[in-house]
Amino acid sequence: MSKKTILYAFIVVCVLYFFSSLLQLDSLEVLTKPLFLPVLFLYYIKKSKGNFQNRVVVSFIFYYIAEMLVLKDNKEYYLISISFFLVPYLILLYFVVKDLLLLLRINSLNKINFSVIFVLAFLVYLYVSIILIIDTESAFEKLLLYSYGFVLLLLGIFAITIYVLKHSASNLFLVMTVIAFVVSDMFYIFIIKIEYNWVFKSVNLISQLLSYYFFVTFSLIKVKGK
Repeated sequence: MSKKTILYAFIVVCVLYFFSSLLQLDSLEVLTKPLFLPVLFLYYIKKSKGNFQNRVVVSFIFYYIAEMLVLKDNKEYYLISISFFLVPYLILLYFVVKDLLLLLRINSLNKINFSVIFVLAFLVYLYVSIILIIDTESAFEKLLLYSYGFVLLLLGIFAITIYVLKHSASNLFLVMTVIAFVVSDMFYIFIIKIEYNWVFKSVNLISQLLSYYFFVTFSLIKVKGK
């Protein structure tokens, strides 16, 4: 099967999953949700020509487990699913920090301009605002959500800083990946903790599917050193 065929299959599965989840067509969602990540993973393996990264494989495993927990019962298992989602974020954060430290050795902090400061202020404001409006039911839930949000906050700040220090295709897709993660997870929490509505769900689904595609694209470009 060609890479293009697999990509088309991924798009078809994503479209079916989007509408089945949005319209609450449970029988179709049960069929499509377990498929989009394996199809995308197959695309990654095919595109990488077998030269895949272990951290990407591990991330896919944790993403898949988390998504299946959400499919089973998004309210009952939402804390467990968040714990699984957190692991790939921590892996990504580790490598992002390594790249940032390497760039800081050869670049001046003077490149960090007003736009970075603005994004930093906005992300901090967003993080604090969400913390203030979300009611938690236990100390564990509070700790997990605060830690989860803080990791995403760091990813956002570091990704933007890396892109400012070095404009490249991989760094651009890193920023796009992190933005999609932030938007997807933010609206997922809104759905669970505030209310379910089709706007929240639509934004969550679109950003969720885009985040995985951006993540794969970033990983593929990064290996090529672009």
